[in-house]
Amino acid sequence: MKLASFRNRSAETRIGALIDDQLVDLTAAFERYLVDECGVGSDRAVEVAAVRMPTSMLDLIRREGEGSADLATIYSFACDRGPERLTPFSPRGDRVVYGLDEVTLLTPIPQVYRIFNIGNNSAVFSRTIATSAPEENYTCMFKKTPRSVVGPGDDILWPITGNEVVTELELGVVIGKKCKGVTQEDAMDCIFGYVVAQDLAVLDVLTNANWGPGEVGLPATYYMDLCKTPDTFQPIGPFLVTRDEVADCQSLDMELRVNGKCTIKGSTSGMRVPIRRQIEFLSADMTFLPGDLIVSGAMGTDEYPPIAPLAIGDALEAEIAGLGVLKNRVVA
Repeated sequence: MKLASFRNRSAETRIGALIDDQLVDLTAAFERYLVDECGVGSDRAVEVAAVRMPTSMLDLIRREGEGSADLATIYSFACDRGPERLTPFSPRGDRVVYGLDEVTLLTPIPQVYRIFNIGNNSAVFSRTIATSAPEENYTCMFKKTPRSVVGPGDDILWPITGNEVVTELELGVVIGKKCKGVTQEDAMDCIFGYVVAQDLAVLDVLTNANWGPGEVGLPATYYMDLCKTPDTFQPIGPFLVTRDEVADCQSLDMELRVNGKCTIKGSTSGMRVPIRRQIEFLSADMTFLPGDLIVSGAMGTDEYPPIAPLAIGDALEAEIAGLGVLKNRVVA
């Protein structure tokens, strides 16, 4: 399933599933399902749907197994009927089906709780920035704040803390249940779905000696948060694609186009540390919660390196096979 958070013309935030290039409002469709298929009264259907198919993506994911079961039920119902044959309005009076041009897509989880960004996770990345990667089967991690997240069509704001802005294209992994101490064998069962993600940085913040005392300043790692977490520096979207729709998350081709020109090209097959091990590594001492996001590391090739420089006015198209195209623009 390709899921989205969106804002309708009444400025309400809702969640939907993409079916036949149309967006089915899952809460409204669930109300319709309860009335049409289960014989539930209209008022009761509205009450039940608000709990079992909430309008918040995070609230849905937090329902874990029960939420996934209800999601599968309503998706099957909508697919069997087809968007064109669904009753146009829910018992509460909400529209059930929208064209993509009738809504504003938001970042798939507007209330994302925590973001774990994986660093230096491909051999080509180490060659590009001339640094040593962690030892084999280990990785490094830093966190970004939810305030850095933006969605499809949102502007990326040029920072005032530096002049050298770069971006990386990465696979985002959304956790679907509370878990800790996860083994690699069980790791994939903890995943709800996947998103396209970009990881931007103000690179000269790390290299500017004036940020610390003395001639060379403090170690650059002191400024990782300042470099990585300006507002809008974590674009995510356009869809949250459920785990069952991705046959192998370690073989997804990806491409970033800047002003129509390909600047990054790679595959998740290039990861030093695969998703299974990332989840095992991070969950050893930290409890994952539903809606947590792992941004799994920059991919690329020697011809199309994993880091792309940006300038004000650049139009970005970030694409991962099967997950969609995330479009943003850099503005002053």
